[in-house]
Amino acid sequence: MPDSSTGIYASFSLEPVEQTFLTEKEGRPIFADKEFVRIFISGDKHTEVYREVTDNDKQRFSDAYKRFKEGAADREQLTGTPLAQWPYLKPSQIKELEAVNIYTVEQLSALSDTSKQKIGMGANELVAAAKAYLATAENSSAASAFAAENERLKDEVTRLQEQMKEMALRFEALEKDGEDGKGRSRQAA
Repeated sequence: MPDSSTGIYASFSLEPVEQTFLTEKEGRPIFADKEFVRIFISGDKHTEVYREVTDNDKQRFSDAYKRFKEGAADREQLTGTPLAQWPYLKPSQIKELEAVNIYTVEQLSALSDTSKQKIGMGANELVAAAKAYLATAENSSAASAFAAENERLKDEVTRLQEQMKEMALRFEALEKDGEDGKGRSRQAA
């Protein structure tokens, strides 16, 4: 999960680390699996931290760590729309962005000015298009939710109308039975 204010992202992995003391003691290579984190900044291919995971990393990037523990691959630990799923970009643009650690539309929309400079010409337009795409998707999501709620309410209204018709028929039947009963009692008297 990103550190949303700074565009910093992380992916976790499990790596074998040689246990030197045990290797010397046993006379054969002994390895232990250790969790590592790769922290990178979108738009900056030169700044990357790769180290053993700390408790702070687990808290700071808790969503990515959770997905890692559930078995997700590096790229699957990132949340958002993959660049390949965004029809706005050409395949060559996708490769160029991935070369500078940008893998999702959300990462692209959150680029800093410094990162935009590293991308070069057209970066501002790409970022603006990414922001517009995300805004449209958010509005579309709200519209879909409203449409679903509207359908649910229409179904509820239809159900209630049918219930009202049924109650009216029952009321008429009761009223008719009541009139027939009054009419007979008058004739008998």
